[in-house]
Amino acid sequence: MFNDLTIQNPFPGLRAFEEHEDVLFFGREKQVDELLKKLRTTRFLAVIGSSGSGKSSLVKSGLIPSLHSGFMSGAGSLWRICSFRPGNDPIYNMAVGLSKPGVLSDDEEQDTETIAAINESVLRRSSNGLVAAYKQSGLDPKNNLLILVDQFEELFRFSRYEKDNKDGKRDAVAFINLLLKATEQREVPIYVVFTMRSDFLGDCTEFRGLPEAINDGDYLVPRMTREERKEAITAPISVAGASISQRLLNQLLNDVGDNPDQLPILQHALMRTWDIWQQKGNKEQPLDIDDYEEAGTMEHALSQHAEEAYNELVTTRQKQICQSLFKALTDKGSDARGIRRPTRLSEICELSNAPIAEVVEVIEVFRKTGRSFLMPPPGVALREDSIIDISHESLMRVWERLIEWVDDENRSAEAYKRLCNAAVMYQQGTGGLLRNPELDIAQKWRLQNNPNATWAKRYNPNFESTIGFLDYSKAQYDFEIEQKELQQKKRIKRARMIAVVLGTASMICLVFLLVALNLKFKAEESEKKALVNQELAIAESKEALRQKQLADTAKQKAEEQKLVAESQKRLAEEQKNIADKQRMLAEFEKRNALFQRGVAEKATTAALDAKSEAELRKKEAEDQTVIAKNERSIAERERVRSENSEKNTRKLRLLALSRSLANQSVREFNSNNLELSRLLAAQAYAFNKENGGNEYVPEIFTALSIVTDNQKTYRVFNTGVRAIAVSNQLFAAGDESGMVKLWEGDDLSQKAKEYRPKGAGQHNIRSVAFSKDGQKIGVGTVDGVVYVFNSSTFPVAPVQVNVHKGPVTDIRFQGAGTIYTSSGDSTIQRININANPVQISQVVKAGSRIMSIRISPDGTKIAAAEENGKLLLIDGLQTATPQKRELLIVKELIKSVEFSQDGKFLACGTTEGNIYLFESDKQYANPQKIKAHQSPIYAISFKDDNSLIATGAGNGEIKIWHTNNFLLEPLLLNGNDSWVWDMRFTTHGNQLVSAGADRSIRKWTFDQELLQKRNCTQITRPFSAGEWKTYIGEDIEQKSVCGNR
Repeated sequence: MFNDLTIQNPFPGLRAFEEHEDVLFFGREKQVDELLKKLRTTRFLAVIGSSGSGKSSLVKSGLIPSLHSGFMSGAGSLWRICSFRPGNDPIYNMAVGLSKPGVLSDDEEQDTETIAAINESVLRRSSNGLVAAYKQSGLDPKNNLLILVDQFEELFRFSRYEKDNKDGKRDAVAFINLLLKATEQREVPIYVVFTMRSDFLGDCTEFRGLPEAINDGDYLVPRMTREERKEAITAPISVAGASISQRLLNQLLNDVGDNPDQLPILQHALMRTWDIWQQKGNKEQPLDIDDYEEAGTMEHALSQHAEEAYNELVTTRQKQICQSLFKALTDKGSDARGIRRPTRLSEICELSNAPIAEVVEVIEVFRKTGRSFLMPPPGVALREDSIIDISHESLMRVWERLIEWVDDENRSAEAYKRLCNAAVMYQQGTGGLLRNPELDIAQKWRLQNNPNATWAKRYNPNFESTIGFLDYSKAQYDFEIEQKELQQKKRIKRARMIAVVLGTASMICLVFLLVALNLKFKAEESEKKALVNQELAIAESKEALRQKQLADTAKQKAEEQKLVAESQKRLAEEQKNIADKQRMLAEFEKRNALFQRGVAEKATTAALDAKSEAELRKKEAEDQTVIAKNERSIAERERVRSENSEKNTRKLRLLALSRSLANQSVREFNSNNLELSRLLAAQAYAFNKENGGNEYVPEIFTALSIVTDNQKTYRVFNTGVRAIAVSNQLFAAGDESGMVKLWEGDDLSQKAKEYRPKGAGQHNIRSVAFSKDGQKIGVGTVDGVVYVFNSSTFPVAPVQVNVHKGPVTDIRFQGAGTIYTSSGDSTIQRININANPVQISQVVKAGSRIMSIRISPDGTKIAAAEENGKLLLIDGLQTATPQKRELLIVKELIKSVEFSQDGKFLACGTTEGNIYLFESDKQYANPQKIKAHQSPIYAISFKDDNSLIATGAGNGEIKIWHTNNFLLEPLLLNGNDSWVWDMRFTTHGNQLVSAGADRSIRKWTFDQELLQKRNCTQITRPFSAGEWKTYIGEDIEQKSVCGNR
């Protein structure tokens, strides 16, 4: 059984089923048999169906696994699969597919880019290029080569682009000829299968020979019957260990109806329903109608889920990138058919005018675990050359926001094409420059869409000339408007001048009229006043004569009085002078007395003040002496503090600079400046070490890793590697096919000893372990059997023990003769392999499947991870009645458990990406909870000195944490393309080995000092003065960090 999927969603959502998911693919057995028969007779098979009919899933999870199993008679089971999509360069994409390890070559270390270039050259030589590539590879003719071209309809869009480009290239035709010629010959076993939407069938007539080949080898994918749809719903749920209510099953079958386009929407609705059911945590209940309705049902689940992802984008910038991203990935045919348009990540960055980090951040929102809107899946690391694609066309038909974006992109493209045509017509002399309203429409289009050359070449490569035509049209239009405005201004100015002249003349005439009238009125008034004044003058003359006589009489009397007054005045002045002299004398005497008194008082005060001043000065002198001593003491302390602060500031600066240099090293490496990248990484390590930085710094580790090519990848298995074990110089591993391999030494590229169980049963390996002395190897399989080998005689004569009724999920040795095993049958068993016959006894019966066990270093305890969220501790293994207690009960599925080497720590990992860390000093109570990953933790390993703990997750991530401080940023090891199923620190403790679903075993060195030594052996020169100034600074002394280099 595929029991690990009990915590994994068994429904892929919008994307197609992949080859390794064949255990979840149901309802198409009859169609797979028909495909095998047709492929055997024609060698050219066109799998045709409507959008959403399951073409890709039928081929990948139905046909290909059947071929590997040897179900196609006369062809054997040796198949090499070259899978690709035509994209924007079908011949190159085929060459890349042929260059992948396991296709034309098994060399994992080959330079894929170089091999791809060679293969492309061979393919382009002639229409027999595919046959020639097979022959030159040196493959044994028993190896069948299957060319799988998925989404074949992309070729028609590429063909239209070639015709519009008019440069004479017809790669689309050459590509078709390669496929046809390869299947017509019989010298080498080449087969071709492609999937294509049925609404593109008419486009095939563009290519000579293709319709005839399709007529001979076409397979129209039929609609699934109600029973087949029922099996496609219920069987994966059953495989994953759950159930579905009858009413929900009926509702789903009714909702999907007979429309084949609903199949991907059904898969997505089921994926969302499963997620909601799983979040509720009640595994005993079946998936039911309330879970389905909460997911949004088939009608709204997809659009609702996509909108939910969109709303996770926080900033306006992210939403703009998202819009550009989806516009780049979608297209509309000439008949408005929606078409996927796979695009390189680097091109999307150019289209959105954004750096790769910002674009990847948006992509991850739409492809993270639980969402399948974008491809590649979340376990695949994204690079600049990664091909991004939407998982299915149904997203274009259901998500309302994307529908608007697609329509907007289509309108924008049509506007650009019209503009290109207008530019060509103008250049040919058959058309003119743009005029309004066309010019205004074109300008608004440019302002709203901000097109660039990368976007434009999708529709017409003549971007520069077209934009030049638009700019020239605008400039000419502006010039004409300017000229018209200038003429209008002249006419207005002339009219204004005439109006001013006439107005001025009118004003002058009016002024003259007003002045004349005013003078007339004044003249009449003056005449009247003159007559009145004449009469007044006569009367006043008579009165003046009378007054003159009276004045003469008064004058005479006044002169007499004046003489008397002058006599009195002289007498008064004499008396006044005498009185003034007496008063002045008295005042002088008074002021003199007061002055003498003031002088005496001032003298007394001065004496007292002088005494006080003297006493004050004495006290101040004493105080100043004390203050001076204190100031000298403070100054000395401040000087020491300043020196320490300066040293600390410099230390912090250099530590920050070390991280910056490490990041710059990565950038230089990505720009192919390898020598400078090595120098920057070495200097980053030196600054960090010299200034007391942390032993493990993620940025420095990353820089040293890439310049030393730290990660070693060994692809020595054909299926996923489920378990590994390490013991001194021995290394063992087992895969899903039942293969167990043993190496002596740490070089896994050397040939290994191999063993595969024979006979009936499922031999999928789930666990591998060494005894403490390395003398024995234990292997547990999915059919409940344990095999025990002597390391020295492996693979000869293993002891076979039928232990469990379910998969052996884990196996652990206690000493050399006792083995403990856990299983999906919810039990832990003890095996005494030294007894004759072998003795088996049950240690514990748990409440759910036991996913992992570990024995404490002192051999007295077993920690067991129950799938239902319980962590058990069985104490007293040396006694007759071991005691069981529950250390942890959480609403998460526990997948992994591990003791530290000294038994101080016990850790378990859950499906929510959490670590629960227990300490023996606290009696394994009150665990510390750490959010370590965003996906399930399948593997945990402690370093031999217990200073580090490594965690491996379902998204391919491995993180290395400090056990004494989980707040420190962990080291991140990327490289696994899928689940990390097992992981171990090596015996010496400076390397980490992992195994996973991508069929690889990977080995990392995480000791930064060792990586620095490796880096120094590669460095051939020191920093130049200019480099040191640019990256580090003139104020920092340049010193060698790698001897003389």
